[in-house]
Amino acid sequence: MRYNFAIIGLGKVGNALLSLFSQAGHVPQWAVSSVKPGKDIQMYSSIPENPAGADVVILAVPDGSIADVAAQIAQRWQSQCSGIVFFHLSGLHSAKILSPLENWGGEIASLHPLQSIMDISKSRQALKQSFFTVEGTADAETVARELVTSIGSRLGTIAPEDKVVYHTAAVFASNFLVTLLSQATELMTETGLGREHLMPLVRGTLTNIEEFGSAALTGPVQRGDWDTLRAHLVLLHELFPDLLTSYLCLAEYTARLVGKKLPDEFLEIPKIFDSTDLAGKIAIMKNRGMRIVFTNGCFDILHAGHVSYLKKARACGDCLVVGLNSDASVRRLKGSDRPVNDQKSRACVLSALSCVDFVTVFEQDTPLELIKLLRPHVLVKGGDWKIDEIVGGDVVMADGGQVVSLDFEEGYSTSSILDRIKKPRYES
Repeated sequence: MRYNFAIIGLGKVGNALLSLFSQAGHVPQWAVSSVKPGKDIQMYSSIPENPAGADVVILAVPDGSIADVAAQIAQRWQSQCSGIVFFHLSGLHSAKILSPLENWGGEIASLHPLQSIMDISKSRQALKQSFFTVEGTADAETVARELVTSIGSRLGTIAPEDKVVYHTAAVFASNFLVTLLSQATELMTETGLGREHLMPLVRGTLTNIEEFGSAALTGPVQRGDWDTLRAHLVLLHELFPDLLTSYLCLAEYTARLVGKKLPDEFLEIPKIFDSTDLAGKIAIMKNRGMRIVFTNGCFDILHAGHVSYLKKARACGDCLVVGLNSDASVRRLKGSDRPVNDQKSRACVLSALSCVDFVTVFEQDTPLELIKLLRPHVLVKGGDWKIDEIVGGDVVMADGGQVVSLDFEEGYSTSSILDRIKKPRYES
């Protein structure tokens, strides 16, 4: 069947669909865009006052605009929506985001091309080779099948409740694939080679995956070659610390995939260092473009307030360093009965938090010398400190860094915990 269609949004996908559907014999009635296509078609700068002959309308707009555009159409056309088929192209959202149009009698569906489009000149061919998914009202799904079939592509149905997992899978297969190859390229560049030298390997792997699926897996994890893996981890830890977590997560999943388990030692990333060794690691992280955050304290009895504070501090950058007062320093600041837990125990507990990247103990009463040594990008302290009173703040700001005062959560303190412990449970 031949359809009269309109497209709202002529980006890479919208423009390609306009061309493909036209070539397949469907008749374009109008489009909404600030850019004119290379076709003789009625153009609008905003939603027209009526359907203007369109019996299929495609919302080729960003995900964040779909609901607003649907509401605008419903408000302008109202009962004229009846019988018109409306598609949006989001992989994440279900057809229900178009419900204002359905309320006026429109047929609605999500129609998503499972494809990554970058080059507009190649978008038509890419979409023709794509697999499309559809979910929505029965009539809209029928029209989607006819449209997609007419351009030589394939289409499958998907349940609305599966859209999120479907889109997550697409992100793994496309977006994160780009990320992984970028990481591989960074490493390969260190050898004097580059992405072009990796591409035959990537293409070969994709061909193997297409034929064998997960059975195409090769490499040290698949073989259980832990010595090779250990060498990789040492390299990443020393020179590419920002890639270490990614490698470990992938290695752990890969091991499960082949029925193996990574040695426990690989999952125990060292976090506690003396200040000199830590300074070297921080220098490497800075060279890798990572934003270093520093905070300090006694952290004698770790409580929920501490954890909340440290999570907020970590959110200020890419790496959180905690300067920990030594036992002698705590005694001078808090009294002879403190700390309750020695510095080794306190450092161990802190290092177990996922939001803490490094812990180092300092002997002085303030962390000034440590801050001068590490030169963090961000210095964080609790809300009981004013910005201009925070020790080391002048050092950080002189380097162009930032000093942040975070609010403490009310009701938490080591002193109050100790008071409750000392207080008799039952008093007469």
